[in-house]
Amino acid sequence: MNANPAKLTAALFVSALVLRAGWIGYRWLNLGAATAYPDEELHWELATNLVHDGVLISNDGRLAARMPLYPLFLATFAAAGEYGVLAARLAQALLSALTVVIGQRLALAVWGPRGGFIAGLCLCCDPFAIFFCNLLLTETLFTFLAVLVIACAWLLAMNPCHALANWGLAAAGAAAVLTRPTAAGWLPGVWGLLAILGPERRRLLLRLVVCPLVVLAALLPWGVRNKIALDSFAWFSTNGGVTLYDAQGPQATGASDQSFLLELGELRRLGEVQCDRELRRLAWGQMRADPTRVLRLAWIKFLRTWSLRPNVTEYSRGSTAWVAAGYTVLVLAGAATGLASVLRRGGGAPATGGRRLHAIVWLAVAYFTLVHCVFIGSVRYRVPLMPLLCLAAGGAALTNRQRSNVCTKC
Repeated sequence: MNANPAKLTAALFVSALVLRAGWIGYRWLNLGAATAYPDEELHWELATNLVHDGVLISNDGRLAARMPLYPLFLATFAAAGEYGVLAARLAQALLSALTVVIGQRLALAVWGPRGGFIAGLCLCCDPFAIFFCNLLLTETLFTFLAVLVIACAWLLAMNPCHALANWGLAAAGAAAVLTRPTAAGWLPGVWGLLAILGPERRRLLLRLVVCPLVVLAALLPWGVRNKIALDSFAWFSTNGGVTLYDAQGPQATGASDQSFLLELGELRRLGEVQCDRELRRLAWGQMRADPTRVLRLAWIKFLRTWSLRPNVTEYSRGSTAWVAAGYTVLVLAGAATGLASVLRRGGGAPATGGRRLHAIVWLAVAYFTLVHCVFIGSVRYRVPLMPLLCLAAGGAALTNRQRSNVCTKC
């Protein structure tokens, strides 16, 4: 690829933005501000109640139903009512297009022009990213933060003196935890991997100390607020027990069905925190009583998470299913080919840069896959992983090229 890198990046950004904004515009003309899923309604409730009443609270009175960052993001637009929904979706389109830029520039640094083009094109045309921009769900924001974490981690793995990457890793990691609590288990793995992979380990370890400190500092206001309001820090929201019971309770099938909240009458007498704890206790009891069932459910959830077709009946057939399946197979094959390519090559800086990126990417893929083998499994939960695999797929460009053509300067 001989195209000017800056021009290619700009073209990918514009193309990604047009694709995403076009989909949002099409859906708006047909459905307006209507939401499709209960989580969307809850996120918008939290945002609008924060704007109108000054309190982050759901309509049914829950004060820590979700982590705060995504509702705060939506609150920026909530005062505009229905048109605020459109503005929030367009803002997500912009955020997703910026994700393409960050990913393409990282792939360019690791794999060179050809690999950067392959990864950038896959990122730009990601049908899952395009689809989820129109939903008031955490996927778009979390994907942006996950790619930012990967980019900063790779830069630090190549150069432990990269101060901007160090602070970027800390800030993006903290924001990721405030968006999705499952990130709290992923980040220590990233930090530990950097301590193993990175050069000048003592210096790198000293720099990485800032990362957990920033995460704790970011969580502190949320925890203190919950302690005052709920008499519990509820660091990771009061939704963990609900989701664990949804995934492991006696009614669990691998898919989400929270009708048990209406059927378990004793829960109505409990407060928000007590309900969370009771459901978690019941879920763990069920798991201890039948561990083989946990494994059976884990396999079902794995298949649901990495299904080639969406699990939702509405999108599981026809052209939507074919596009989703084709894209998934293409990206997975590219990522596997890229991994094989860097593993076949000898030592030296070029191969090292590729291996380090693959290690960071596959750690995230393995971690979040395992998480959703315990909790609910769905294609939705692999959406943030697809752009990471696009980065890995850039290595497929090395299959018939010399290592000397790969740029790993940071």
